[in-house]
This record gives sequence, C-alpha cells and structure tokens, in this order.
Amino acid sequence: MMGTHKHTWMPCCKDATMLAEKQLQHQRLSLGQRIGLRLHLLFCIFCRRYVMQSRAIDKYLGNQTPQTEITPDESVKLQWETMIAERMKK
Repeated sequence: MMGTHKHTWMPCCKDATMLAEKQLQHQRLSLGQRIGLRLHLLFCIFCRRYVMQSRAIDKYLGNQTPQTEITPDESVKLQWETMIAERMKK
C-alpha cells in the first residue's frame, strides 16, 4: 500500500515522486493515484519542482541520439574502487 500523510489519503513525497516517474514513463495510474498525485503537487513546491526537472531531463534525453557505450578500463575501475573504499572507512 502507498504511504500517506497521517491527516489525509494524499501520498507522501516519496510516493508522489514515484507516481510522477511512472506517469513520465507512460505507465497508467489508477484514478485514486492520479487524484492523490495532483493534490500532493498542489500543496508541495518541492515535488512540483522535482516533476518539472524530471520532465525537462526526460525531454532533453529524448532528443539525444544513442551513443555507443563507453566502459572505463580496468585501471580506472580500480582507482574508483580504492577511492570509494577509503571514503567508506571515514
């Protein structure tokens, strides 16, 4: 079940962003989900911003031509793994 605010059936920010992403991917939302998302976006400036930014990113990336996949060589992978391990120790 979807998380909700304690005072209403409106979805919390985490669920609202998930629903917004589903809509961007052209997945169908139930009537209750659509209403809850719209209500949430009406009151939450942060989620509205998130949705606007996601739409802009989606629009920009949709206009890009696919490029060949670039994979780092083994020395670069080793450097990153070492750096990540050192930072996780802190």
